[in-house]
Amino acid sequence: MDKNEKAWLMNVATRITPSRITAEEMERRRKMVQSAVHSNAMEGARHCPDVDPIFDAFINGDIEVTEILPLIKKLRKFA
Repeated sequence: MDKNEKAWLMNVATRITPSRITAEEMERRRKMVQSAVHSNAMEGARHCPDVDPIFDAFINGDIEVTEILPLIKKLRKFA
């Protein structure tokens, strides 16, 4: 992930403008993320906070679920 992409992601995750999705959808997405983190922990994978901005962008409605894994791979230099 280059500096511009990382800056964009941090900006999205910390933005002040209102979300484009409803509060109910945000809560549904938050629960999805919590469930995935818990499931991974049950499998022995620990949560790394460096992916939190990606999860926050998903929760806030700025990215879709299909964009999460490619962004994590890019962050970790697997893509």
